[in-house]
Amino acid sequence: MGRTRLPKPNEDNVFAMSTALITLEASASLKPAGRVGVVFKALPAGRFDQLMKDTVDMLQVQDQTAPDDVLQAREVKDDLGFAWMVVDGNDFEALIAALHGVAQGLIDEGLGDCLLASVFPFTQDQRKIYWIYGYKQGTFYPFVPNGERQRDNAEEMRLAAIVKDDLPIEPILSSWFPLWGVPV
Repeated sequence: MGRTRLPKPNEDNVFAMSTALITLEASASLKPAGRVGVVFKALPAGRFDQLMKDTVDMLQVQDQTAPDDVLQAREVKDDLGFAWMVVDGNDFEALIAALHGVAQGLIDEGLGDCLLASVFPFTQDQRKIYWIYGYKQGTFYPFVPNGERQRDNAEEMRLAAIVKDDLPIEPILSSWFPLWGVPV
């Protein structure tokens, strides 16, 4: 009927980051920052509050199974008005599982088209590096800010080459969108 159908979000590929972590640490000297974030388009009124409550409830259940690996969720609005859920914690696998739970909850509620991306921040010496997972494409790409509204394209290409066997890398470079002012 002349409408473009949006692809269904593919949240399962996000688990590939747990495998890629070993390669990123060994070959690129990246260290996880201890937090992850998921960004959404506007959710229906009250739905973000319910999503936060559901996520906090899920994290409290995880706290009982592993009290040393406490995760904390918080809501952040960015400068463009997008809603973020940021999850902080020391256990990288638990952070990935929390992101997956958030994404799956939205998909189960029929709100999967609101999912935009998950962001995995890392540090390399004193520099911030982000791996971005786009839900619509089900692929990852690196984002390496280098100064005010500049990025290090050479390092992004190098990082993508390092983990090409571990992560589904976005093949269209023009789709490697910068996320300036990432709140994670």
